[in-house]
Amino acid sequence: MANSTDTAMTGIQATEYTFFAIIFLCGITGNTLVCLVISQTPRMRTTRNFLLVNLAVSDLMVALLCIPFDIALKVTYPVWPLGAAMCKLLWPAMTLFTNCSAATLAAISYDRYRAVIYPWKPRFTTIQTTIIIGSTWLMSLLLVLPYILALKMQDGNCVEDWPIPLAVKLYTMGLFIFQYALPLLIIGFAYSMVALKLREQASLLARNRQASGISESAYNKAKNASSKCMEEPEESELPSSDQLSAAYARTSLKHCPKDSSTNKPSKARQEEKRLKRTTKIVKMLVAVVLLYAICLLPNQVVWLWYEFGSGASWPYLDKFLTFGSIMVYVNSCVNPILYAGMNDEFRKGFVRILKCHCKHRGSY
Repeated sequence: MANSTDTAMTGIQATEYTFFAIIFLCGITGNTLVCLVISQTPRMRTTRNFLLVNLAVSDLMVALLCIPFDIALKVTYPVWPLGAAMCKLLWPAMTLFTNCSAATLAAISYDRYRAVIYPWKPRFTTIQTTIIIGSTWLMSLLLVLPYILALKMQDGNCVEDWPIPLAVKLYTMGLFIFQYALPLLIIGFAYSMVALKLREQASLLARNRQASGISESAYNKAKNASSKCMEEPEESELPSSDQLSAAYARTSLKHCPKDSSTNKPSKARQEEKRLKRTTKIVKMLVAVVLLYAICLLPNQVVWLWYEFGSGASWPYLDKFLTFGSIMVYVNSCVNPILYAGMNDEFRKGFVRILKCHCKHRGSY
């Protein structure tokens, strides 16, 4: 019986370590590719995409620093082999990077909200974006300072030592609010307003087309003609909707015969393309946020249950904590997959870099 139990535990551990290895490789590769694509593509080096770089960097740090040490600690448990310095750094670092991801997602949602709801306002400058990114890291660091101060070495283990029992409960609740509930509330409001605005713009576009007296056949004819003679390049950055309302005024068929029967429909087509592109980007960002909410939910629930319920006495608490950690790590590697699946520029950039890397290796 003991041998079968040991074998079963070994199988569980092997499965767990396999998951960690896959997440580690995907996180390193995917987030590095995001940074490389944006840095090596001039059109993508925009202030809005710099926020995505910040998100990728925080996810990359989770994969680089947290996952390898987490595996090492599981192998050496219950002994803490990393010393007093890492006791103060390791778990707070994971909390720091998660806080930064939440703050960055909130900043991205505000940028989308500002661009769609107030399209006449200028985009953030490089200095403003740098301040925003720096603020996300500073706020994240301030949130983990109490945790750093509470950790210490005791009898060869890294443990939390809070001055009073109430302190750890307040800190757990504070993390839940600032790391999870408040960012999701801000993000939910921002994207709800954006969705309503985009729906309003789509309705306005349809009414404009009807008011212009454009028949469906004429519109389709113009759409096909404009796609041949005036192919609009894909926007490499996360596009705003500030061009939607002015599309009729700015769009012209410079390289096509000036035919009054196709001019208006082609302008409508350009406006429709911009609206669809903006909507697609917003859908991608909403998917990123939903995955963040889903992946972090188990970890949030287990710690709230532990501090405010009967979780401490639950026999499967350790397994639930492991599952929560794995889900947090999963969140650090899924965003590049979403970018590749829902954004043409990122997908093309990933393929280009991977092809160049393969050709470079093949030349040796």
